[in-house]
Amino acid sequence: MIEEILQKIEQLPPIPNVVTELQNLYYSDMYNASDIEQVINKDPNLVVDILKTANSPYYGFPREIHDIRQAVVLFGLDQIIEFALASTVEHMLQFNLDFYGINANQFMKMSVLKSNIAKELVPVKKDKFLVATTAFLCDVSKIVLSNYALEHKIEPISDPERLNVLDTIEKERIGDDSIEVAVVMFEKWNFSVEMITLLKQFKTGQKTNERALFVARDIVKIDGTVDKEYAQTLLEYSKIQKVLA
Repeated sequence: MIEEILQKIEQLPPIPNVVTELQNLYYSDMYNASDIEQVINKDPNLVVDILKTANSPYYGFPREIHDIRQAVVLFGLDQIIEFALASTVEHMLQFNLDFYGINANQFMKMSVLKSNIAKELVPVKKDKFLVATTAFLCDVSKIVLSNYALEHKIEPISDPERLNVLDTIEKERIGDDSIEVAVVMFEKWNFSVEMITLLKQFKTGQKTNERALFVARDIVKIDGTVDKEYAQTLLEYSKIQKVLA
């Protein structure tokens, strides 16, 4: 990997303890709404950020959510963790995505869409959480790559490509692709072995979780839209139609 990119990753701050606590709580399978609320309330800024994300148009909830308890009951812990990760990433990274020709809103739309598609393709609850979280976060490395590309005046991406296709273009123009960089970032943030393994293997593996992540990145474009014509050629299309509607 390019040394300068490695240095940029090393300079990233750690994931807040509250987010790690929420993930541990989820995997313990012994929690209720009060437990979740208690953990989140340790970080008042995170409370504000989660409510802001929950009320954003990406999730399309019809009425305003006013407090954490309401958010937990409506969305569940897995979605709350996604909100927490979204706010964390937004704060720790400088969203200059000019290399890809998109803005932060398009990036967030893309991340949410990938997560929702991947989730639909996995039947087991715990695996849904693993795959959805990995899908949501696996392209956050594009923020690092975009900053590097702009600093080195590398030719920007002119068309909104599908994410799996975009990996090849990144490799050609920059020398590293998003998934390679994301693996290092996940390791830096001490994410679970299962998340890191999934990220390393999803392009070549054929297990359900791997295929779910592959399909999500294979039909979603960098600008948060879907290549519907291509999606209709996939065997999984019937399972994800409602997400794409």
